Amino acid sequence: MIAYLIGNIKDKYEDFVILETNGIGYEIFIPFPFDENYIKIYIFEHIKEDCYDLYGFLTFKDKEIFKKLISINGVGPRTACQMIKTYGIDQLINYIILEDTKSLSQIIGIGPKISKRIVLELKDIFLKKYSQNIYSTYKYDAVLALMALGYSKLDSQNSVNNIFLPNDTTEDIIKKALQILAQKV
Repeated sequence: MIAYLIGNIKDKYEDFVILETNGIGYEIFIPFPFDENYIKIYIFEHIKEDCYDLYGFLTFKDKEIFKKLISINGVGPRTACQMIKTYGIDQLINYIILEDTKSLSQIIGIGPKISKRIVLELKDIFLKKYSQNIYSTYKYDAVLALMALGYSKLDSQNSVNNIFLPNDTTEDIIKKALQILAQKV
């Protein structure tokens, strides 16, 4: 089993790259953009009767998330790659933890039933392992809301970081941050 490959990217295509390692070119499907030519890619081997595909990831965490996604009945490797490519790992984890089946259903091949199954089977696992991602989403959404109200990015970020508590919702964060920002004016 291949854990990872290190080599030079020889060709880049929309969904895959050719990675040359020791004179051998490996076709690797990837769900992420990158700029480097010399790279370490964590590999997942998808072997079936009619195919032997390699899927590559920049981090071991990304590979683990991918493996969790394809463990769900109805989610294949290409669909899981599309989910990661569309939302990114952290946002995808947030959608699952926050039970946002509507966003999950935006991916071709993921209907309402499969998105509910994804949430049902992965929410608790992701909540235990990646719950800090929710907090970053709440903070991020609050900063965007404050910026939409006309506050600078720096002031918005500083006020959110100063008042944030782990059990705060986005609305709580915005209310508290507005009180701080109002005192500055």
